[in-house]
Amino acid sequence: MKLKTNIIIGAIFALLLAFVYFHEIRGGQERRQAAERSKQLLDFNESEVERLALIRPEGSIEVERIEGQWRVVLPVEDGADGEAIARYLRNIAESEREKVIVDSADALSAETAEYGLDRPRLGILVETEEGALDTLFFGTDAPTDRYTYVKQSGSNPEIFVVRAWRYDNLDKSVFDLRDRRVLALSKAEVTEASRAGISGPVSLRKEGADWLLQEPIVARASTEVVDGLLGKIETSEISEFVDEAPDGEALVAYGLDSRAVEWSFSLGQDRVEKRLSIGSEDDEGRYYARDESRPQVFLVDSTLVQKLTQEVTALRSKKPLQVDRDRINRMEYRRGPAMVFITEKDTSGVWNLQDPPGQKAKSWKLNALLTDLQSLEATGFAVAQGGEPPLGVRLMEDGQSLHYVQFFLRDGEIYLEQDGDSHAYKIDTDAFADIDMELDEVLQIPEPVDSTRVDE
Repeated sequence: MKLKTNIIIGAIFALLLAFVYFHEIRGGQERRQAAERSKQLLDFNESEVERLALIRPEGSIEVERIEGQWRVVLPVEDGADGEAIARYLRNIAESEREKVIVDSADALSAETAEYGLDRPRLGILVETEEGALDTLFFGTDAPTDRYTYVKQSGSNPEIFVVRAWRYDNLDKSVFDLRDRRVLALSKAEVTEASRAGISGPVSLRKEGADWLLQEPIVARASTEVVDGLLGKIETSEISEFVDEAPDGEALVAYGLDSRAVEWSFSLGQDRVEKRLSIGSEDDEGRYYARDESRPQVFLVDSTLVQKLTQEVTALRSKKPLQVDRDRINRMEYRRGPAMVFITEKDTSGVWNLQDPPGQKAKSWKLNALLTDLQSLEATGFAVAQGGEPPLGVRLMEDGQSLHYVQFFLRDGEIYLEQDGDSHAYKIDTDAFADIDMELDEVLQIPEPVDSTRVDE
């Protein structure tokens, strides 16, 4: 009897647990989710939206998803900003009714006029794969300016309010939603870049992680400067669209003819070409520009133009020496034809003098010499002239010369030249002073013997 009672009590307890779970816990979650959905203005899946329309008295804006990409189709035809569209749809989905003002306001035109909904300042239509959802119409702000009146089409066109800042997030222009990139490129994909026009020709080619100048000179480019230029293009946005369909005469007026500065970029293995033209300056210091894959003329900021029109010397690498110091284990330091010292590094990383023999070197001083050579930056450029240098430093690895660095004094300026390089690099005199040293600066002076000490 006792066992039977326990079984009955256990069964009742199990049923109670099941009721609590399905009704209170799981059911409660479902009811909360249903309540949250009922407060949403529109319930939709962002990935299923095919069309979005913003309806205003002065004209509509329409964007459509075409072959997986968002495009503006009204009032102009152009690419859309996919991230901006995603944010916009997210704002709609996250917007909630705060409270209902008038229920079933379909036939009450006087009430719609009271709330500015007889001529709404904004209507929003979202169309998914299954068809169009109810249209949202936004009227005036409530007297406190904390809320905006909204009417929804459909079977129960009630009037309700949303937070005013929600309306502000949805009140977008075509400029806000269209593709505002100056040029659609990823700097990581660019393999070649060239410039033509009044700023002078430039040709750049990427080798590995480094950039090389091909025109107007053959030289190493500053990877940092070139990456900065490409990064500026990649992140720059159009300031204003000024002409949606310019003809030839208009392009001349914008300076986008033979006077233009034109950059061309090759991207990826397929060598996809992108071209950007810069024209004349407007009254506000901005510049007319055009992406040659789009018909529009637009304005860009002067900071972008400054990078696009910089001189060739600004694009050049200012580092004359590409020194892999870990490979260097021998240095020969000369003044004119005379050898000042020869030093070699042992396996423990300590520098020892080979010439003059029998002397100890300040290893830290020789490491500092390598650092100073590695840190040199050119302040100007010239053509190498060669000759017997007043000062020369040969850097070697296992008896093989890696660099022969030569310093010349010409017209009061210090120039660096090196084997295999047709260019001379002007060096700051203070930087040169750290490299220009005498033998006694690298000698380790032995400690003097204490002659007063008496050995026991």
